[in-house]
Amino acid sequence: MLKDLGQVGLWLSRQGLDVADLDEERLKQHLADLQKSGRRRVAGPRGMVPLLTFLREAGVVPTPQVPPSPAAVLLEQYQRWMESERGLSASTMLRYGNTARRFLAEQAVIDGQFAPDALTGVDLNEFLLRECTRVSAGSAKGRGAELRSLMRFLHLQGVIPMKLGGAVPPVGG
Repeated sequence: MLKDLGQVGLWLSRQGLDVADLDEERLKQHLADLQKSGRRRVAGPRGMVPLLTFLREAGVVPTPQVPPSPAAVLLEQYQRWMESERGLSASTMLRYGNTARRFLAEQAVIDGQFAPDALTGVDLNEFLLRECTRVSAGSAKGRGAELRSLMRFLHLQGVIPMKLGGAVPPVGG
């Protein structure tokens, strides 16, 4: 790793870069430059991960800023809404947030894309039926309240319409 670090340092200097400029893309470029120069044994990008990790842990190289996913943004907005508009306790917000996270991950993804605007009543029923098979009756009632809260939030944010299509009527009703 010290040899690799030395080579990376020399390469950065030749490029007019500082160690803080180092990231995965620059490491790939460094490795490509080594291969172009005729080096036969060049580590792959995965082989440089420990070096980059070490430099990040040492605070020399900044950690990459990963933008939050659309689901994470929506869940963060939901969390703030529960606190500011509903005034829920921390434990209630945690429970509601966990249910919302599971529901959205299971029901609001179509072909790998987050699509909460495509939610239907059938999605709610499917999720609740699955939940009812794994939790007590009291917890199942809680799931209903938790999902009502999420659906109210999604409606108020304009993500879903007032009435979801495709709802299955309740059993015995």
